[in-house]
Amino acid sequence: MRDASTIAVAELYQAIRHEHWHGKTFRQFWTWFNARCIDVVGSADAADLDALGSELMAVRDAVDAAGYCVPSDRLDAVIDAAD
Repeated sequence: MRDASTIAVAELYQAIRHEHWHGKTFRQFWTWFNARCIDVVGSADAADLDALGSELMAVRDAVDAAGYCVPSDRLDAVIDAAD
């Protein structure tokens, strides 16, 4: 992957930390996350897409491990320190 894609993935890891989302809703998180992933993929070189896809799946696994994957009836719930 090129530097710009590597940096973008690293920024995603930093931005999914709980302190950035405490007090916001899961819907706000997912709206941001999906838009940011689309931007990252859209900015990548075609030659980087396979590697980038793997890296983004790893970020998605981290999102799941952080507890952001909630059922649709909880999307408007506020993220707190216990989530």
